[in-house]
Amino acid sequence: MSGQLQLEGIRRIKKYNILTLIVLALVVRLFFSFYLGENALAKKPEKNSNSQKFSSIDPLKNINPENLFEKEEIRASYNKSILKKDKKSKNKQEEIYENLVKDYPLALMTSEIAKQDKKVAAFLIAIAKKESNWGRHSPKKNGEDCYNYWGYRGGYNATASGYSCFDSPSQAVEVVGERIENLIKQGIDTPEKMIVWKCGRDCSWDNPMAVRKWVSDVSAYYHKLNS
Repeated sequence: MSGQLQLEGIRRIKKYNILTLIVLALVVRLFFSFYLGENALAKKPEKNSNSQKFSSIDPLKNINPENLFEKEEIRASYNKSILKKDKKSKNKQEEIYENLVKDYPLALMTSEIAKQDKKVAAFLIAIAKKESNWGRHSPKKNGEDCYNYWGYRGGYNATASGYSCFDSPSQAVEVVGERIENLIKQGIDTPEKMIVWKCGRDCSWDNPMAVRKWVSDVSAYYHKLNS
């Protein structure tokens, strides 16, 4: 009988030890889980502190957002007024040219002429009036308009008589405008000096009356547009 009691006691101890081990295992597991969780959470403030560190060097941090937007609005308003002023100025010149050459072929070129320097634009219109009556008497090739209203002779797509035949109004203004601009840079900046357009560097071979007429007719429009 005593032996049986001893056996049951041993069994109880084993069960107790097993339960104890299970409880200890659970406690250890909970402990490490809690510890690792705490460590993981502890890193978050460190990450936040880094973000705060970087945000502290943000150049916009100490700027009042309201003042920033106010400055941007002022700047935008200023830029808009400048663009409006430039556009108005350009349109004014273009409007002058359009009204002057209305119903003439040169009217196709007024927007391009308005982009040129004022002196260049004045010569483009004045010389075109003298040389072709603003495009009504100008060179043609294969029955097509050459957009050459200045009697310009160049190497590009020349007609049988040597005049350049341009592909478009914009090309014509660009090429002839550049030629006039180069002459102005050389000091040929008045209708009297621009007579080289008619007869070259030496006009002694030309009819003196025709030379004076050319200068007079070009001057009438040049000074009106360049005043």
